[in-house]
Amino acid sequence: MLHKNTIDDVVLALQAAPIDERTGNKVLYSVDWIADQPSMIGPVNQDWVRRELAWFNSGSDKLEDLEGPVPLLFQACAGADGKVNSAYGHILFGVPSEFGEPLRVGLFLDVVDAFLKEGLRTRHSVAIISDRSVHELSTFKGRNDFICTNALNFMVDAEGHLHIIAQMRSMDAVFGYRADYSMWDNLMERVLNYLALPFPELKRGTITFQVANLHVYPRHFAILEDVALDIDEALQRRVWLDPAIGKGQAA
Repeated sequence: MLHKNTIDDVVLALQAAPIDERTGNKVLYSVDWIADQPSMIGPVNQDWVRRELAWFNSGSDKLEDLEGPVPLLFQACAGADGKVNSAYGHILFGVPSEFGEPLRVGLFLDVVDAFLKEGLRTRHSVAIISDRSVHELSTFKGRNDFICTNALNFMVDAEGHLHIIAQMRSMDAVFGYRADYSMWDNLMERVLNYLALPFPELKRGTITFQVANLHVYPRHFAILEDVALDIDEALQRRVWLDPAIGKGQAA
């Protein structure tokens, strides 16, 4: 298996990244990692996760259906109709298109059906999240919401582990990662539950993020520095406890 970055690897790379003078952000381009923690940077707000997942699983794109308080960022993305584009539950669990061209009813069920019809070797279990009209949709009815997730790929390896590969156009490493991880983690369990009867041998695998533009905003630079320092100190302790690491072996 090819080496994949860990969350710690990515946090250290973000801390070392230069600041893009055009935006003021720290940025990594074309980065991927195994997502095995609910947060990359900073603590998780469990109450927010609960409310977000309830909205996600409801299939709604209306902020009025999200238990408050609704984050200001969400409010800023919404249009005059109170809807947002980046309502991934709305996209996955069956909706008509804003422009009259219907999406497949039950995109989530298409993901499951690919395995049921073609078996666990299929490469066709994919959910295209971003709309082909994403540029027009981003400002539709006064919205300010350019969808960040391009697609979700669901793959089962030769050992029977289900993996999700989330391909992202853009991601905020602080709030964005926490939100997306909680949804894809929940989605993983949902797919496994649907496939448990026909494929009892199926096991949980990993969630991998492939992100074209991973960034940290200036307001989070201090917490990024603190987290990176903690990671660096932990690595130094490991080197001290295991001198072999200091001789070029992987930590």
